[in-house]
Amino acid sequence: MLEINLSTLLLQIANFLILAYILTRFLFQPLKKMLDKRASQVTKAMDEAAKATREAEDLRLEYEEKRENIDAEIVALKNEARIVIDETRQQMLQEAYQEIDAMRARAREEIEQQRADALRLHRSEIGGLVATLTRRVMEDALNPQLHQAYLDAFLYQLRSVQLDGRISTDGEEAVSAELITATPLAQENKVRIVTTLETVVSQPIDLACRVDAGLIAGAMVRLGDMLIDGSLQGQLQQLRNRYEAEIG
Repeated sequence: MLEINLSTLLLQIANFLILAYILTRFLFQPLKKMLDKRASQVTKAMDEAAKATREAEDLRLEYEEKRENIDAEIVALKNEARIVIDETRQQMLQEAYQEIDAMRARAREEIEQQRADALRLHRSEIGGLVATLTRRVMEDALNPQLHQAYLDAFLYQLRSVQLDGRISTDGEEAVSAELITATPLAQENKVRIVTTLETVVSQPIDLACRVDAGLIAGAMVRLGDMLIDGSLQGQLQQLRNRYEAEIG
């Protein structure tokens, strides 16, 4: 039969209790505290990691949103820039077309002006040439009878003159007049001209006479501020003026 020594058992129990107390006091409690602290640190680290993860996710979402907004703004800016470029190009093209049209119009005006100037010059040259040739022909063909015929025509012209108050007629003083003829004037013709002028102005005439061969034939008279031209040269000049005026 197994014999149990009570004193030994009690001693072993006491040793166990002492060992358990020592282990609990100096091993288990520090270890528990260390494990609790470690667990707390791990939990805190995990919380911080989770927080950092959430913040990172928030930042990522914010970045994605901003990137989408930026992309939308870039697209909008590109579209706006494209619209501005198209409008600017259209405006530049329109201005260029307007300038081209204006240049064409100016060119047409200059061409028409040059054409008109050339035509006037051409007509002036032809008119001068015709007048010169006519003068030479008439100078060669003139004779006393033709000179007299032109003088008679001049007298007829004088009779139809309308003074319209341009000559002061008080019935007392003589009116000064200058007679210019292509050839020396016979006394008979001078008397006829003076008589005709006195009839026209109803007043005595103080007539001064001189000869200008440039008149070719006929005569002209200065009466106050009037010049009555009945010369062949005057008729040729009138024909030339009418010819040059027939442009366009």
